[in-house]
Amino acid sequence: MSLTKQANFFQSENVFLYMPEKYGSVEICGIEYDSRKVSNGSLFTAIEGFNSDGCTYINSAIEKGASAILLHSSRLEEFKFLAGENKAIFFADDVRKALSEISSKFFNEPSKKMDIIAVTGTNGKTSITYMLEAILNNAGKNCGVIGTINYRWKGNSIEAENTTPESRDIHELLYKMSLDGVDSVVMEVSSHALSLGRVDDICFNIAVFTNLTGDHLDFHHDMESYFNAKSKLFRLLDKSSKKTRAGIVNADDEYCLRILNSKYSYPVYSFGLGDKAYYMPKKDSIENKIVGLSYIMQAPKEGVKISLSVAGSFHVYNSLASVAVADCLGIEPIDTSKGLMALKNVPGRFDVINSKLGFSVIVDYAHTGDALLKLLVSVKGIPHSRTITVFGCGGDRDKTKRPVMGGIASENSDFVIVTSDNPRTENPNSIIDDILVGVDSTKCKIIPDRKEAIFEAIEMAQTDDIIIIAGKGHEDYQILGKTKIKFDDREIAREFIEAREKA
Repeated sequence: MSLTKQANFFQSENVFLYMPEKYGSVEICGIEYDSRKVSNGSLFTAIEGFNSDGCTYINSAIEKGASAILLHSSRLEEFKFLAGENKAIFFADDVRKALSEISSKFFNEPSKKMDIIAVTGTNGKTSITYMLEAILNNAGKNCGVIGTINYRWKGNSIEAENTTPESRDIHELLYKMSLDGVDSVVMEVSSHALSLGRVDDICFNIAVFTNLTGDHLDFHHDMESYFNAKSKLFRLLDKSSKKTRAGIVNADDEYCLRILNSKYSYPVYSFGLGDKAYYMPKKDSIENKIVGLSYIMQAPKEGVKISLSVAGSFHVYNSLASVAVADCLGIEPIDTSKGLMALKNVPGRFDVINSKLGFSVIVDYAHTGDALLKLLVSVKGIPHSRTITVFGCGGDRDKTKRPVMGGIASENSDFVIVTSDNPRTENPNSIIDDILVGVDSTKCKIIPDRKEAIFEAIEMAQTDDIIIIAGKGHEDYQILGKTKIKFDDREIAREFIEAREKA
């Protein structure tokens, strides 16, 4: 892959170039925001981060061969001398917005060459991307996915550092996908990404809003700010030049209804269990078993059967959202149904591990109060004896949800083991203390070591019990302090189950 652009190619009403004519032109053959990755001909973007000032790395970038610098307008005077060294100096009032615009142009606006489906909301994003990937591939499309678990397309897989990468990385991914013949991309779009302008220059086709419940309030501070970040996706869709555009929202969520009742230049459709939803199932047809979920559509076309190998009643919503997207893209209902049937699992989302001793373990990513509640309510709908829940909360994150999750786990479980999640730089015992505020102490055990907690749950399980291990799902690590250690709830659960089966 080799791309080169002249510096003046990136000038716009948002991005300005300081480059006296007497110094000639400058070629740019790469874009970086990490000075360690700069090479000859790179444009280095000096982002003012939360913990550091990108401008402190400009000299390092120049030493490594950067031919151009992008910085905030207020820092131009400080660094304009670099133009005398035949460097292009870009400046903007919003550096992140400028990085997004420049990246899109540099990688030849790849989002305009494929269908882009964006999924946002507190819960359900990953599951919907997996469902849509299965549907689109079954319908003969070449689908790529950008999400929490990984970035993948046509046999390629890159571990995800963020649910939604930085703008430069997104456009490079889309460019690589387009070169490999990908024609459809499903991507999770986080509230952080929307707030930080990472997706400002993506040309979307469809925007999905799953729901909005308390999460990330350490970043957004209040629910209204959180909603404003999420709803930005629908304003970005308004700017899209795509012929096929649509919004898809959850009719049973109060925040989604605000999108449904707003005016956009494209249609907005709803899904849900309420009678006013545009896409809805026959409620009495819903069957939720440990081996999977099924229902029959009632609207807009009656009679189509939806069957999934993944269990969990909350997947009714996720699959309805996927059905709605497929319909808007012109995919026949029978192909949608076949695609969903072909999906065998969503990593870390209601992942079922069965024991020969007659109990089951469910590993799930549920790390918000709403997700944990939906998970536990879903389990209640499956015939079983006791529910034993193992969970904790992440450190250095929203503290307000801790007692809430404690209460939800306590009220909807027969026994709760409170443990650590990813404590990061917080004291694990302090996090547990916050959780215990909402927990019924008469049916609770505290085991800070997560491995020991999982062992205890499996040792106490009896025939027909269901163990829930919540919070980490697909993650194969635990963050202690600033160190990642290998830790996979699924592997550890299987290890202890096998040991007990052999005992």
